[in-house]
Amino acid sequence: MPWTTPGTRKSSKLFTRGAGATPANVAFPSAPLPYPDGWFCVGFGHEIDAGGILTRRLTGEDVVLARGASGVLRALRPHCPHLGAHLGVMGTVYGEEIVCGFHRFAFDLDGPCLRTSYGQPPPRATLDTLPVRETGGLVLVWRSRDGSPPTWEPPTIASAGRQIPRGKTYEVACHPQQTTENVVDFGHLEHLHRATLARTPNVSFEGRVCSGDFEVTRTLPRLGQVSAKYTFRVYGLGLTVLDCDLSTGVAARFFALSTPVDPWLTHFRVAATATVEPIGKLPTALAKPVSAVAARLVRDVFYVVHATGSAMDLPVWHYQKYQRAPRLAPGDGPIGRYRKWAEQFYSAPPVDRIDVGPDRRGERLREGR
Repeated sequence: MPWTTPGTRKSSKLFTRGAGATPANVAFPSAPLPYPDGWFCVGFGHEIDAGGILTRRLTGEDVVLARGASGVLRALRPHCPHLGAHLGVMGTVYGEEIVCGFHRFAFDLDGPCLRTSYGQPPPRATLDTLPVRETGGLVLVWRSRDGSPPTWEPPTIASAGRQIPRGKTYEVACHPQQTTENVVDFGHLEHLHRATLARTPNVSFEGRVCSGDFEVTRTLPRLGQVSAKYTFRVYGLGLTVLDCDLSTGVAARFFALSTPVDPWLTHFRVAATATVEPIGKLPTALAKPVSAVAARLVRDVFYVVHATGSAMDLPVWHYQKYQRAPRLAPGDGPIGRYRKWAEQFYSAPPVDRIDVGPDRRGERLREGR
């Protein structure tokens, strides 16, 4: 009987319903991997305007994003140091300050308390801030197990001339290492995504970046066989950037963004953007508007195609058992090298494993987080 690949609709149903299967975070409550350190996407820059506040989750805690009137974005720990009100609920941004609505204590967005509502000098209270960077339309927050400052910086991703990212977020019972591993799992491209590798991919692991390129062909409805060349760069375990040059002057970019929110629970964001160079034959007054409309169309088509493909991975990750010692086969891709590279992003050890008897060897006794 020939193998079949679930379509998008079937994949969506398998992800949400699972055909009776148990999500991995329930089936395996002792997570075999701890939270990784690194930069993780908690949203897109266009989601928060000047004066806005947004709450997102990262490694078991809320993070409050607040943008001052100058446009500078800050990431704050959520609770007011006075009496603990949640600033994502009770906070209001005025200029470059955030005021807690519980007792009207005002704080500079960089942390220090500026004044109280009692006419008394401000207490020695400071908001806890987190390192945050905006790049390529993404909002990235640094996470480390011991609260130490960043040991490396995320890439500078140019966004000039590109459409704002169009994206979607899924909550998946998995770990960022699994979703990022997908990039070098070339074996699943043909069997799950119906895309055939046109040549042997190139992959390198240098420092905190995994990069490479590959070419695939696939058959699309009404379009027939289509070939696409991709270059990719993976920064840590949270940020994957895939670039595709579609033709002269037309380029599309796809983001795969994995953010650990709770033990073995990940917010997986997919997003696309594109740019189209102005058409030289058009008058200057028309060239830029036309290229912007064309870029928006390219972005939306690229997003639909690749978000649809990414959705097919969701039922795999959501119910997948992490195999610490997988039985790899030729054609899988450099998964073993990837996992060795990924070890550098953990400041906590993996789960302790202790033999406690012939019937319970290797039982997970505690998680290192």
